[in-house]
Amino acid sequence: MATPKITLIVSARIFFILTIVLAGCTSSRIVLPDGSGEPFLNYKEVFDVAVNACSRVRTVELMMTVKGQTRDSTLRGQTRVALMQPGFLRLEALAPFGPPGFVLIAEDDNAVLLLPRENRVVTDASSSELLKLLAGVSLTPSDFRALLTGCLVPEPRPLVAWTYGKNWIGIELVGDATLYLRRFEGIPRIVAGMRRGLMVEYLDYMREFPRRIHIQTIGPRSVETDLTATLSQMSINIEIDRRAFVPNVPGNFIPMSLEEFRGITGQPEGAQPFSAVP
Repeated sequence: MATPKITLIVSARIFFILTIVLAGCTSSRIVLPDGSGEPFLNYKEVFDVAVNACSRVRTVELMMTVKGQTRDSTLRGQTRVALMQPGFLRLEALAPFGPPGFVLIAEDDNAVLLLPRENRVVTDASSSELLKLLAGVSLTPSDFRALLTGCLVPEPRPLVAWTYGKNWIGIELVGDATLYLRRFEGIPRIVAGMRRGLMVEYLDYMREFPRRIHIQTIGPRSVETDLTATLSQMSINIEIDRRAFVPNVPGNFIPMSLEEFRGITGQPEGAQPFSAVP
């Protein structure tokens, strides 16, 4: 059976290297409108048009090239991602040769992380904890799917909206999130969003989906993670064998706790996420 593959540029003992860089992060690439704006009462039609494509995504497979930095490390890698409703995720990191660097399989917040080159497995961590370490953001699989496909949150539901000038529209969503839309040739398109310390910018739309996403996590005092994900080979609503999301742990794999895994990667509890680099 063919399973989704993930290609990640990796090196060193278990494919996780931190490259120390100067402290500090870049500022956001987009300037959002400020001020209170003007109330926009008839926003539902505009909102429905903007979320029409991303809200209909059941499955998605894609290649994702990530570049960026955390507080003290650079991030660079290429991955292939498979996601399926309601909350399934599979990431598989392949080295230039030999076994995968890791395989992450998750259903909702339950996850298994396989480290084939170490014959180790992590089973005591949630998908959001592992995604924070591996991808730099703490999200469930359904959150991850919504973020990558342009909706920002699963099943976005609008509460109130404002207009800023002729082109900008801000729509507050249920669940403490906000979408920002702009009109392009009269068609409303999601260009940015904010949710719980996460800021996302959507760029380079093709066939109704963004192909470049700028992501920042905002801490109490500064930007903590700043990365850009470029998406390619995107397949929407294709059939994915559900067995691709069932962990197959070899009998010779030794369990590893999340704390052990964090220690191997050099990440103390509460530290910023990391990524493999060549």
